Amino acid sequence: MMLGLLLALALRRGPESPAPAPGPDFDAAEKEALSMLQAYLRVDTTNPPGNERLAAEFFREILDGEGIENRVYDLGEGRANILARLPGRGLGRPILLLNHLDVVPADPERWSVPPFSGDVRDGYVWGRGATDMKGTAVCQLMTLLLLKRSGAVLDRDVLFLGTADEEEGRENGVAEMLERHRADLRDPEFCLTEGNTITVEEGRVVSWDVAVTEKAPLWLKVIAPGKAGHASIPEPDGAVAHLVRALDRVLAYEPPIRLIPAVDHYFRQLALREKGDLARALADPSAALRDAPLRALLVEDPQRNADLRTTISITGLSGSEKINVIPAEATASLDCRLLPGDDPQRFLAKLKEVAGDGSLRWEVLLSETATESPIDTALFRAIERARDRFAPGVPVLTPPLTSSTDASRLRQTGVVVYGFEPFALSDDDDRSHGDDERLSVDNLRFGLEATYAIVSDVAGARPGPAQSGDAPPPPEADARRRSAK
Repeated sequence: MMLGLLLALALRRGPESPAPAPGPDFDAAEKEALSMLQAYLRVDTTNPPGNERLAAEFFREILDGEGIENRVYDLGEGRANILARLPGRGLGRPILLLNHLDVVPADPERWSVPPFSGDVRDGYVWGRGATDMKGTAVCQLMTLLLLKRSGAVLDRDVLFLGTADEEEGRENGVAEMLERHRADLRDPEFCLTEGNTITVEEGRVVSWDVAVTEKAPLWLKVIAPGKAGHASIPEPDGAVAHLVRALDRVLAYEPPIRLIPAVDHYFRQLALREKGDLARALADPSAALRDAPLRALLVEDPQRNADLRTTISITGLSGSEKINVIPAEATASLDCRLLPGDDPQRFLAKLKEVAGDGSLRWEVLLSETATESPIDTALFRAIERARDRFAPGVPVLTPPLTSSTDASRLRQTGVVVYGFEPFALSDDDDRSHGDDERLSVDNLRFGLEATYAIVSDVAGARPGPAQSGDAPPPPEADARRRSAK
């Protein structure tokens, strides 16, 4: 149970930690956010079919009531995106708060509560999407509302973007925005979206994990032809035999190890909480990979191995539907995850070479480009300052996502994207895509405070005229003063 952990964490400060700046009434904001999340969880955006327009209209009503500029983008068949903007002074490019409106299906028979009830029980709000990612969306939207209500002057625009079809990806909302409405995004410099969270071990917060990179999916279908016949007479050159022998060679193949910057930074930080040879290997991973015993130690863990190389998983096999028939065709599904910098076509060519069977047909079902964002940025430093405020001494780590999100599409346009949701989820609480998905009320409160701290920091929020009594200088005057310095 995580009840009370995050509020206690928020109050814990070391002597070197800066005092919190005056800000919103988070007690009132927590109640509002909880009510908003309950209502949002009751909006069924199961994908397929999505029906994300319902969610877009839900947010539009709130934004209109606050006088915040917004637009709903109709994608047809009940699907839609929504974009809202809180204008800044143009002294920096915008920060984009990205969330997706759709959720994966839920089987009510397997849930303790109705999956679209939004019930609050035992200190948790329950419902499909609570952690993936409607809870995050509410923290983002509430940050926008609180900044607007405060009258704060912002150095840069703050954008809120809710998109359709992240879970299935056939009518992807981010792709739609980039292809048809890119100008409306105003060339954002930074983006915060789903990804990593706060790691908890044995009831103790051990790290804030920020995804600065993710591997790219390359999904393949492999088809082997062969002579059909009765299974009472074995066919050594049949389709299944061809496929099995080729897959055996593929499984034996180990893609080369490559240390990317995000993983190098992540491993060096992990070394601080390890001991012995593993600590030595993690402290200098480049040197460890040149030392056979230390290299073996690094890759023996499946997660670390996946961080260091492109991976191949065989996820599906099919042949005959009847046990006594040798099929004329057999197929396999392969889920490959490529590191940033890997070329999908070159990797596919290598797989064909490894399989060693020219009769096989290879179909590409999905191919995307792996991306990586730098960490020497104003947004990353804002995350570190929030960590200093709420959890001094806890490291900010950069474990890569071995799965994929919409972040890669934005990174390819030059946006610095970090996947970070400030929720401390124990193994039992991380139920995304699972049964009885839920988010603790404490997590919602802390996520709201941390999101507000990060966004207001990187947006350069300062008191507006109503708070300070002085009118803000025009942007051009402020820019002249900066250049004079």
